[in-house]
Amino acid sequence: MVTPKSHIVSMSKKIIKPSSPTPSSLRRHNLSFLDQIVSPLHNPLAFFYPKPENSSYDINRISTLLENSLANLLTSYYPFAGTYNDNIFIDCNDVGAEFFNVQLDIPISEILDHPYYNDDINLVYPQGCPWNTYDGTLVVAQLTLFDCGGIAVSVCISHKVADAYSVIKFITDWSNLTRDSSHAKPSILFDGASFFPQVTDTSTLPDFDVRNDGNCVTRLFHFSSSGLDKLKIIAAAESGVENPSRVEVATALIHKHAMIASGSFKPSLLCHIMGLRPPLPLNSIGNACSFFVTSTQTEDDMKLSNSVAVLRKSKEQLREKLKNVTQSDIFFKVLEITQQGAELLEYVNKDDAYKCSSLCNFGLYNMDFGWGKAIRVSSVSRGVKNQIFFMDSPTGNGMDVMVTLDEKEMEIFQSDKVILEYASPVVKM
Repeated sequence: MVTPKSHIVSMSKKIIKPSSPTPSSLRRHNLSFLDQIVSPLHNPLAFFYPKPENSSYDINRISTLLENSLANLLTSYYPFAGTYNDNIFIDCNDVGAEFFNVQLDIPISEILDHPYYNDDINLVYPQGCPWNTYDGTLVVAQLTLFDCGGIAVSVCISHKVADAYSVIKFITDWSNLTRDSSHAKPSILFDGASFFPQVTDTSTLPDFDVRNDGNCVTRLFHFSSSGLDKLKIIAAAESGVENPSRVEVATALIHKHAMIASGSFKPSLLCHIMGLRPPLPLNSIGNACSFFVTSTQTEDDMKLSNSVAVLRKSKEQLREKLKNVTQSDIFFKVLEITQQGAELLEYVNKDDAYKCSSLCNFGLYNMDFGWGKAIRVSSVSRGVKNQIFFMDSPTGNGMDVMVTLDEKEMEIFQSDKVILEYASPVVKM
């Protein structure tokens, strides 16, 4: 097990400002209602690459390419280079983004191949930064060089300016510009407040703040494609749901056995994040997500087939609500959904509410800055209890799931024979 700071050979930091100043007419970016209700945490993603085969890609050139392309990109993503103000607006003052260069004295395999690791993964993120409240810039990036020549590029972006879709769009555009400086300028819109007008009295906002629970642990589990197929067959045969998705069946299984690990049965809620693009434009940057909540009132509700059926029905009901909604009416629909969800969450103990989100099918492993596609994409635990986070696996077969539970409950969950029948623990985080 490595001790992070002792393996940092060198570290430097630069402030990368937009290559062109933001016009005064764009100086103030008002947050939308959806921007206002999310937590001010930074969303972290890291992309790992083997040593570039092209000898022209030395670390100095890679760093220069990343810095220059980031500066160019920030002219389009100008709010990302600004300053957050009182949950009302972003001052687009071109303060810039923090960019770290770090060299480590360990090979990339120390992180990728170690069966268990804890703080090791944090080596590829700026020390002292990010995935909770951070007083620095809205964008923080790091280039990490391993002693074998392998590299990692990590990005942490404030949730106040970007949901997961926007984070991935930003990184995709950054990789495109790094790979080809003549790549077309991103065609993006910062129009969230036109769809979801902000609330001036922020004390009236629903409380969806994400808080670190301290005594939680996170484990990464790999669901093989064969394991997921077995779950799909069971769910389809017993629930009547046609073609249940891998996320649906894995969610149902994890929720059931997390509840079992918590002890005696209690009613619980499962909150699922769902994107709003469409009906919103695909190039709309900011927060554009809604959610639906499913409840488990009886032990029979926890049965895989019953849970999958409820998940599918609730998802389709939300889609139906938003199916024909006009962009001028979407605020009222989403506000209604948000208020209903907030009310439901008030009726259960927070220990019995589970949150799910997914980055599957976003093409993360296609992220190519010019030296090939990523061999591993990872995030980190935010230390928030009862979170379930889905990602594609490196091979494209199956799925990786980060599960965060109370420490004692995780001891039971990770030894659950049913869980281990379909999933295998990958790393200890």
